[in-house]
Amino acid sequence: MLQLALGIAMGISLTEWTALPGAPSVALGLLALALALSMPSWAWLAAGLVLGAVRYELWRSPPAQTPPSAATLRAVGTLEPTRNGYRLLCAFEAPPLPTYTLVYFRPTVRHLPDYGDVFQLEASWRRPTRFQGFDWARYLERRRIYHITTVFSERQFKIVQSGAGSWQRFFSAARRSLRERLRQSLTSEDAALIEGILVGATGDFPPDLREAFHKSGIGHLLATSGLHVMMALQLVYLCLRWTPTPFAGRIGLVILAAWCYALLAGLRPSIVRAATMVSCALCAPLVGREADSLNALGLAGVVWLLIAPHAIFEVGFQYSFGAVLFILLFYGRLERRLRRLAHRAGVQPQKGWAASPLTAFSHKVLIPLLSVSLCAQMGISLIQLYHFGYLSLLSPVANLLAVPLAYPTLVMGFWFWLSQGVGVLPVEWLCAWYKWVALTFSGSWVPALQEVSIPAWLAVGFYVGVLLFAPEPPLDEVEEA
Repeated sequence: MLQLALGIAMGISLTEWTALPGAPSVALGLLALALALSMPSWAWLAAGLVLGAVRYELWRSPPAQTPPSAATLRAVGTLEPTRNGYRLLCAFEAPPLPTYTLVYFRPTVRHLPDYGDVFQLEASWRRPTRFQGFDWARYLERRRIYHITTVFSERQFKIVQSGAGSWQRFFSAARRSLRERLRQSLTSEDAALIEGILVGATGDFPPDLREAFHKSGIGHLLATSGLHVMMALQLVYLCLRWTPTPFAGRIGLVILAAWCYALLAGLRPSIVRAATMVSCALCAPLVGREADSLNALGLAGVVWLLIAPHAIFEVGFQYSFGAVLFILLFYGRLERRLRRLAHRAGVQPQKGWAASPLTAFSHKVLIPLLSVSLCAQMGISLIQLYHFGYLSLLSPVANLLAVPLAYPTLVMGFWFWLSQGVGVLPVEWLCAWYKWVALTFSGSWVPALQEVSIPAWLAVGFYVGVLLFAPEPPLDEVEEA
């Protein structure tokens, strides 16, 4: 499955970047046939090349003509906050164009459309522009968005069909309720931080604080991922253990909770990957199979790239899959080496916490956490250097200070929401700690690789080489990671 995912990713990338003669799928089909015949063990990789090229060809569309000033749109995304209001992803109903558009609403607009609503709009369309250091226009074009517009008044649109009964609106309303509760009791910065840790950062997250989180190496806390999913599901499972629910029923409810959490967080690539892997791992014993996290990672990549092939070019997708791949491949080896170093330094494992709390903490918490942080850092290092030209050398230390508090933050954050504001003081303390770690370890004193330019072929070649040639860890080691 991992070979198939790699093949699909390569097929999409080659179709995007390479000027192939004729239809890309035909050219890659011939290449895949030659590869499958010469190396049968790579047949799944060859099949993925063709599948990825065909899927991306079907996804891509030529730049569309400018839509008319009066158009009918259907909201196909949920309402997202921005620094200047809200935005909504929409498809064209009349005229039926094969592209999408982003509609921005200023704060003066009170009654906003949401997922599933069909509305008539009087708009002045414009093409996305390129920001300094970021080709936003190309980013949107890969998502089939060629035109955007801004709504300043409710007189510009009229809802003709409501989508209020859709289940997607339930999760949209739940997230909006969380957002409103946080902003009623916390400062705007703290509310954005807690919302980011619980369900992912939104477009109105403070830019300076976001940059500090990313430069310090703890930016992954603002993007719901496997860490958040596992902590949330542990809470759900612990609650179910006190009920008479049978084992299969508990597994089913935990999987359902994983996907509900993914929907609440907006189905970002990182959380969809985590929910897919959790589903595969939990279903394995029910069907008499052993869980294989590497194959589950490949399945998550295949599913997401077939649904949204443009995701392969986005930083969030690359971060999520790169970090998890390195954790699965190298976590066990690195942890064993760190334990040997601790043993040579005289820190030997003992039974129980009472015998030596410091030693127990080192072996039960510090070494596993450091191993995960270092593996994840190795997995995203070239991606971060390629996109941002910056890599902190102290990010493992920042993670050791911030990640252990993610679990209590998740518990306190959801309790704060469900209890309608109980426990504001601990939440403020947690926010202060996260901000201190981010601002401290993003300072100019931190040793870092800066302004490093890495060619795309080097980054791609490195990860392809790891996927194809890294020794696969034993199955029990993969499960432990």
